[in-house]
Amino acid sequence: EGGEGEKDEKAEEEAEAAIKTRWGFAFVTIIIVFSVGFESGVEFIKEKIPEDLQEVVSALLEELTTLGFLGFAFFITTVPIGGSESLIAQASMYSLHEPEALEELFEGLHYLVFFVSLSFIMCTVLGLYHFHWTGNAAWARYEAQGLEVTTAANKSKDLEATRRVLAIPPEFSNPEGSLMKEWSKPDHICQAEYLRIRTRFIAECEEVTLSEDFPFHTYLQKRASEVFSGMIKITPYDWLATWLLLSLFFGVVQEGVTADRLLALYWFLLLLITALCLLLQAKMVWIKQQLIPRLPSELQSSANRTDKLVCAPVYKDQSTFSSNSYLPKGTPQTVQSFLKHVLNYRIGTKQERLFWFSSLGPIVMSHLIRLSMFWSIISLAMLLSHHMPGVVHLGVELFGHVWTGWVIFITIVVLHGVAIAIIYVTARVYTLCTSIEMLVDEELLTKVVRDQKYEKCQKAIEMLFTLHFYMQQLKFVAEMAKEDEAARQSTGSATPRSVAFEPKSEEEKKAMEELRQLFEMYDRDKSGELSPDEVGELLGTMGVRMQGKELDNLIRLMDKDASGEISLDELAGVMLSRKKMEKEVKLSEVGTELFEMFDQDGQGEISLDEMIMTLEGLGKNWDMEDIRNFFEVLDADGGGTVDKQEFMDFIADVEAIK
Repeated sequence: EGGEGEKDEKAEEEAEAAIKTRWGFAFVTIIIVFSVGFESGVEFIKEKIPEDLQEVVSALLEELTTLGFLGFAFFITTVPIGGSESLIAQASMYSLHEPEALEELFEGLHYLVFFVSLSFIMCTVLGLYHFHWTGNAAWARYEAQGLEVTTAANKSKDLEATRRVLAIPPEFSNPEGSLMKEWSKPDHICQAEYLRIRTRFIAECEEVTLSEDFPFHTYLQKRASEVFSGMIKITPYDWLATWLLLSLFFGVVQEGVTADRLLALYWFLLLLITALCLLLQAKMVWIKQQLIPRLPSELQSSANRTDKLVCAPVYKDQSTFSSNSYLPKGTPQTVQSFLKHVLNYRIGTKQERLFWFSSLGPIVMSHLIRLSMFWSIISLAMLLSHHMPGVVHLGVELFGHVWTGWVIFITIVVLHGVAIAIIYVTARVYTLCTSIEMLVDEELLTKVVRDQKYEKCQKAIEMLFTLHFYMQQLKFVAEMAKEDEAARQSTGSATPRSVAFEPKSEEEKKAMEELRQLFEMYDRDKSGELSPDEVGELLGTMGVRMQGKELDNLIRLMDKDASGEISLDELAGVMLSRKKMEKEVKLSEVGTELFEMFDQDGQGEISLDEMIMTLEGLGKNWDMEDIRNFFEVLDADGGGTVDKQEFMDFIADVEAIK
């Protein structure tokens, strides 16, 4: 019996060990699945968002690393060390004489850190959606519509049409910064405000000269990316402010802690955060109203009216400080020295004084926006991790039904989402107010202007090389036609003989071998010849995009024996010769020929109409907008015509960039 009992006990131990092993493998599998899911989610977000917002994802991962370290620290304190009690058990024994007294508290904090991380991820994804697919899309739409109207007005010299777009009726005026008026504002009023700011920004910019088509929304989008990524990065000052808030919270509850008291304090904290969010948005809306330029008709004094589309905004009417009254009387010298030399506290500009704290106003406002978001995330995490049972129980006590408690809980979660959405709207307004007038980001502005010029030049480069290719094609067609004629005369045959293509260099031999492999891949019936459709597919694989008449002309050129099918030698004779011609000829060498091709009347100047007629004559479906943009880049002085010197100078610049 004793032996059988030992066997049964051993079998139970083995079975228990097997179950533990299976559970251990299941836990490892779950961890791997979550890791793969997280990495896949990060990669998906990086692919979907523009390059400007990639910094936001990096900032999020940095903060998640910090929160992960906090979770790891909480875990370490609960693990026994060297056979003795854990650190938290030792602290509990020392203070409360019970080893388990503080373990539950630390488990709750560990749980809270997890939900803070989860809330942080959800709020950041919501912010990415708001900043890119809502806010920046609205700015781009306003700019596109405004450019369309102003371009038409400039052509017709009808300034009244532009002023109508910029007009804001008195009933939509919001000088006091009312949130109700801001929230109920129609879209066309938001567009008018945006276009007023853009018009003044371009006209009054002193750092660089801006063109009428300056992408103002791109500048704002890049600034918004900087602001959003800054919101994600929690600074030591923000942690200090959070610690002070929590100190106040724990200071209140340390005597007579009860679940009801904790829940009541949580409600108070939630109301405090909501009030802070609304206060910050009201402040930023008021600042924006002070920065919106006025129309000449809106100026109080007719003597100040000008012919400009927009005039200085309201904040310009402020008086300038001439004393050191920005520091309260009696401020200790050490505090004054710290503020002036460490924090660079000084008399603020007119725009900085619209914020609180004079010259530190914009910086303090950014910290307050960041704190409101961080505290909202902590509040949401506390609700999910600790206060959900209490909220549901409150609904049962008040209304006698469990479902009412869940309705209250879901409503509070939605309120957190609304608060965070308000924060993101506030951050967008903050971006606008700290990117114009006296707070222009000169470095970023210069970069945007440089990128705009490079983009225009890149399009012009593509246009030039497309023209170059067509010139080469015309030349090649003419040369091959001469060879065909000579072959006909020498053989007396109506159809020239097909001659095998012979590579003359190692490079041509390598290119010929690659072409042979590609040819054999498309020669599915192994007949040694390709149909016109198969040739079109092969050319597409080589990166040569041709359709319709262009493809028919090229295939007709290849088909030496007029069989309707293309052999490898026929294909190589055209494509490798064409590749050699493209490699050897430079744009500067054919610049004069390109110019003469456009200058149809021989007057030494090119007009836009001549360029359009020439390009249409080449038989390609050209984009008229690309042609106009190309001409605008060539026409540096805006005279409406391009002489030969301007054309050759541009080609020289293109080759330098290339």
